[in-house]
Amino acid sequence: MKYLKIIAENYNEAMKKLRIEHGDEAIPISHKYVKQGGFFNSKLFAKEVVELTAAVKEKKIFQPQVVKKSTIDFIVDDKTEIPKPNNIQDIINRASVLSKEDFNIDSIKKSIDTANDNLNSFKNPEIFPNSDDFSAKKIIESSPEPVRNNSDDNNTIAANIEREVNEIKAALNKLLDGSSKSSAEIVDEDRNFTAVRDILRSNDFDPEECEIIIKDVKNSISKEDQKDKYKIEKSLKDIIKNKIITTGPIKKGAKKKVIMFIGPTGVGKTTTMAKLGAINSLREGKKVTFITIDNYRIAATEQLKKYAEIMRIPIHVISDQRHFKEVIEKEKSDIIMVDTSGRSHNNELKISEIKSFAENIEYDFEKILCVSANTKKNDLKDIFRAFDVIKFDSVIITKVDETSFIGNVIDVADKYNKPISYFTDGQEVPNDIHIANSDEIVDIIIRNSN
Repeated sequence: MKYLKIIAENYNEAMKKLRIEHGDEAIPISHKYVKQGGFFNSKLFAKEVVELTAAVKEKKIFQPQVVKKSTIDFIVDDKTEIPKPNNIQDIINRASVLSKEDFNIDSIKKSIDTANDNLNSFKNPEIFPNSDDFSAKKIIESSPEPVRNNSDDNNTIAANIEREVNEIKAALNKLLDGSSKSSAEIVDEDRNFTAVRDILRSNDFDPEECEIIIKDVKNSISKEDQKDKYKIEKSLKDIIKNKIITTGPIKKGAKKKVIMFIGPTGVGKTTTMAKLGAINSLREGKKVTFITIDNYRIAATEQLKKYAEIMRIPIHVISDQRHFKEVIEKEKSDIIMVDTSGRSHNNELKISEIKSFAENIEYDFEKILCVSANTKKNDLKDIFRAFDVIKFDSVIITKVDETSFIGNVIDVADKYNKPISYFTDGQEVPNDIHIANSDEIVDIIIRNSN
């Protein structure tokens, strides 16, 4: 194996470049964000890029075996030559240039059976194969001169074919016997990778993505380890983990930090904001202010007011952008949390309204997209696409307790290069929220699938 580094603007671009330049055999190992360029090679004005470390198998020059000239070139008469059976020559060519991993055993057996049928046909002069490529009868009948068609000729032909078939069998047995796997071991190996495929499909990974991941798993471990389901699972965890980017907890800004929670209706934005407000205010002692610009759901506003009253957090109900900007400028809190009304991902106009509020903020500003773990994969793709016009910074996965699978969110977030900041698994404030950790998320994906 040789190791290489690929520099790209984001992780997805790095993976695409890796696949284009080195194919599916390349194995991504890790990635990190680095600074590139800068004024006079300093970090000033440097651009942040992704550095992907990958392993690539060194290509070996393969020397195909010299194919022995077939002895089936027999003569029926002085002018007419019976063509060599294509299926036999195909088998000889495959046996000489392919490795044992490339063979399909059922296909090989079928090819040998066909060759044996041809052999039996020549042993019986009254029977001829139907194939146009190998019809001695037609050649004999169309010959302009008398042909020799006695039993000695047919016996010679049959002997030549039998020798060819035996050579093919010997070559195939040599290849197949080189493998130390028993039938039971092959079945166990297939079952292990079927289990991997089931885990990925249950987590709503696309079929193509499933096969890519399975191929990465196979490339990352030895042939011997592919019989060990625990080593396969460890490799699978490492590969999925590489798809997960996390941000850690909310950090206090230089002056004041503004956090806006966005997302579709019914995903739990208000409750999630209350949980984070309680953690930062009651546990960490930071000054927190709530703002809601949700004028559509009266119940949600009253719920947030109740939380703010219990936690003694100031709250402002905003109806227009001018008032919103004034409150942001006047507030002296460390963290200002903004609750927005839920918007359908199909309603671009309403999402643009939220975007107009976001464009008025000039402080340290973070936009977090809240999505429910039980959302269908196709809907998640539409949600990410629709809300990406607001240029959200991270994702909170909500309602993890209401589903067994969260790989759907992980896969879509990976494709959009969006990190995960938190996930929630209940309604209790402030306990049922957790800082996103890639190891824990992978454990949820694998454990629930098992």
